[in-house]
Amino acid sequence: MKSPFVLDQEVGLEFFITDTKGIGGKLRTIVEDFCVEEIPKKIEEDTNGEYTYFILEKKNWETHRAIKAISRALRVSYKRFGFAGTKDKRALSRQWVSAWRIDIKKLEEINIKDIKLYNFKKARGRITLGNAFGNRFMITIRDINLSGEEVDKRLRETSAELTEKGIPNYFGYQRFGIIRPNTHLVGREIVKGNLKEAVINYLGKPCEGEREDAYRARQFLEDTLDFKKALKLFPKRLDYERSMLDALLKNPNDYAGALRRLPKKLRWMLVHAYQSYLFNKILSKIIERGLNIKERKIPLFGYESSFSDGEQGEIEKSVLKEEDVKPGDFLIKSLPELSSKGSLRDACISTSSKFYVGDDEINKQRLKATLEFMLPPGCYATVVLREFMKIDPINY
Repeated sequence: MKSPFVLDQEVGLEFFITDTKGIGGKLRTIVEDFCVEEIPKKIEEDTNGEYTYFILEKKNWETHRAIKAISRALRVSYKRFGFAGTKDKRALSRQWVSAWRIDIKKLEEINIKDIKLYNFKKARGRITLGNAFGNRFMITIRDINLSGEEVDKRLRETSAELTEKGIPNYFGYQRFGIIRPNTHLVGREIVKGNLKEAVINYLGKPCEGEREDAYRARQFLEDTLDFKKALKLFPKRLDYERSMLDALLKNPNDYAGALRRLPKKLRWMLVHAYQSYLFNKILSKIIERGLNIKERKIPLFGYESSFSDGEQGEIEKSVLKEEDVKPGDFLIKSLPELSSKGSLRDACISTSSKFYVGDDEINKQRLKATLEFMLPPGCYATVVLREFMKIDPINY
């Protein structure tokens, strides 16, 4: 089933794999409606270890910014911290974080709104990306305008079809941004070596739904390229953008230097967002052609990637041709630290979901449905939910 929604088209989620009717509804009416808990790999405690492990519990915080706030409060480098993956901002999330050579007592004293640190342990190694078994989700969909019998019927029918066909392992909306779905556009320009365009895409390109002050600042920058005046307009909460503008004031043509003001993990995620977009486009075309997605792998294209055989390879070549990009472009000479060899990603994921339907205590005369399921690392709850809900993702 082809998606009619603009955001889906913009980030490559062009098709649903199910043909069932959605239940509609709304996500994240309250933050606690979207709960995610990381399932860690075995933690090897060591009382003499240089690292302190702890659970970071946060509400309405993006992972990078939460850890940056913690590092500022402790007056230590952000680089001392490690984590297995980023979690949704608009959620109640719990994940393990490692801190190098930071006293537990100092971590216990952290007092930042909507952030809690607890369950401290000493260990030897740093927690790195991918160092988790997966994530457990408990998500409540509210404001459903159907009968309880119909909600239950649609949930069961969609669940059965997903069991039969598999769940498309798309990269979800948060990889690209919902209000500003542009991280892959920045990454595309980096891969193509157009660093000025990458910077302007990051700083400019205002989008409807942004706060008015941010919208005005981005529009002014895009219209004038006046970095000095733009710095005065950009709100202080946009600290990454302000740091990039400061770099451009000091070295107006050093766009690589401006991008390097972003944390390396964030810079890397810009390139990965573009790889993710290409993956989504390829997977969408595979679904469009009715090919089986089970036990299929799709390249996350990098400079060592090769095309698949057969019909899938033809699809891959057509997508890259349309984008005017080659695997070799991911060897990024202007920012070599962001170069990517590439890898393979499963086209399909499977999970068993439990669901409960009941009265919505917030929206009277409406129903809510709570879904519980587990996903492997790097997989997105929203790509599961979209099959059940089939609503405009702007409402997520």
